[in-house]
Amino acid sequence: MALNIPQLILQFIENHIETDTMLLPFHYPKKNEWEEFQSGFRYHGLSGKDLTSTKEGEWQPGWYVIALNEMDDPFFIDLNEEASGFPVYYALHGAGRWDAIALGFDIASFGRFLEQMEKAGKDKTACLQLVELSTDIQNPFWLELRTTIQEWDDEETENTEIDPALLRYGKLVVTDAGPNKVKVAKYLMKIWEISPQEALARLTQPDVLVAIGFVLHLQKYNDDLQQLGAKVAWSDLPL
Repeated sequence: MALNIPQLILQFIENHIETDTMLLPFHYPKKNEWEEFQSGFRYHGLSGKDLTSTKEGEWQPGWYVIALNEMDDPFFIDLNEEASGFPVYYALHGAGRWDAIALGFDIASFGRFLEQMEKAGKDKTACLQLVELSTDIQNPFWLELRTTIQEWDDEETENTEIDPALLRYGKLVVTDAGPNKVKVAKYLMKIWEISPQEALARLTQPDVLVAIGFVLHLQKYNDDLQQLGAKVAWSDLPL
């Protein structure tokens, strides 16, 4: 049964505010894709396995992703904290564990802060003032954002921007396992979190889904599989 999205959260995701810094929210779920947006956080995208746990460093049962930045780092809330206006948290993606950093905003005030940052655009002075006046710059996330903005004037800044092609969203599939099917299966079993036998069985199917995500994060899978002799293909999907 689909989860009824609280109005505060719904308003935030529907506003879909994008700023000029890649550390702040960039990708938002659509109302009818709220459950799918939790893939990789609350559940495994391929097996459907529940990934939530009350153990430290695990994705907690009450956590729901409300946005991702351009590196796929999640911004999330705890549905159990509605009485506090849904405080917003951030965690680093790919760290091997989830360590929630409280950002010091509830979801409504975070939305207002993002609106101000959006209006400030690439005005370095205005953005720095907003960050310094609105946040705790000793907080590791805000400290990193402040440092990033301070570097905007560097000559190398334009050259470090992510190629838009790497931000395409879609799916990577294996169209042919090639001559090293066992090696390909051993590689994919780690991604899929299944046994080697299950991976081999799955590779007998046509156009086997490897993963869904952004080119930026799936490029390694693409390159590794081709080196193993497999044929792969990419298909764009709507966000």
